[in-house]
Amino acid sequence: MAGYLNPGNVGFQSILNGLYVDKSNLIAYVNHTLDTPRRLTCVSRPRRFGKSFVVFIDEIESALHPTAISEFLDIIDRIASDMGIQFFIASHSYFVIKKLYLIALKRKQSIPCISLSKDKGVQYFDMLEGMPENSIINESIRLYEEEIEEVLG
Repeated sequence: MAGYLNPGNVGFQSILNGLYVDKSNLIAYVNHTLDTPRRLTCVSRPRRFGKSFVVFIDEIESALHPTAISEFLDIIDRIASDMGIQFFIASHSYFVIKKLYLIALKRKQSIPCISLSKDKGVQYFDMLEGMPENSIINESIRLYEEEIEEVLG
């Protein structure tokens, strides 16, 4: 169950199936729920937070079809562009990384990427300059090439 933060509609509270928290208590609420089963928080109407608002999403690809991942990232791109909200996304998905790369190319804008690995440690990439070099991307590409090899002979 997620908590809803400052939906700004008194009538909404009557049908609320979660916890209502005013935005002035946002940090305290999020800190209180960290590392608990209720750690996910839905913030509705984020435009009220202004241009300095930041959203963190962990494993955006969880339980999503690749098409849904792509559409969700398009929505995030529009929100970030239109409202000036920053998004930090953690992912192990080739689809997520590839879509972010395509968004960077389409917009001709930098999308910073940090890759962590046991072998190479912390690496910084700009998605505008190409796909990052890491084991997840490399394995995805290897499987694709293997498939092409099998199909084309």
